[in-house]
Parts: sequence; C-alpha cells; structure tokens
Amino acid sequence: MWEVTQHLIKALDSKGEEGAAALLRRVGLGYGEIGRDLAYRLYTVCERKKWAQEALAYNSLVVSWPEITRLAARAPQTSGPEGLF
Repeated sequence: MWEVTQHLIKALDSKGEEGAAALLRRVGLGYGEIGRDLAYRLYTVCERKKWAQEALAYNSLVVSWPEITRLAARAPQTSGPEGLF
C-alpha cells in the first residue's frame, strides 16, 4: 500500500489529476482507497511533527481524491496491480 500511495502522489505531482486517475484505474478503487486512507494518516503524522513539505504531498492526494475518482470512473479498469511500477 505504501508503494501505491507514493506512486499516486508522484502521478498527481507530475501528471495532475488525470495522471493519478489513470493510475487509479490500473490499481483499482480498492487499492486506491486504502492508499488514500494511508495518505491521510501520514498527513496527520506529518502535521503533528511539523513536517510541512511531507504533509503537503499527502494532503494533495487527499484533497484531490474526489476529482481523481471521478476521472478514473470515466474509463474501465485496464489491468490489475501486478507490474505497475
């Protein structure tokens, strides 16, 4: 789940919500939701420890999640999570 979360954040940062949505389609909503939940928990930890840069990355995924899932729902899932990264 850590890897899914990190790759979703990287896709969001480099390719925007469309890029993160494309990755979400590939991993599936189940894995994506767990990754989003992990991002939220990590954001909370970073906030408490005053790690602003790290908190920003996790928060960006959580805040963008509704749009990412909306975009991901537009096209069918193409494959499972194997060999994604």
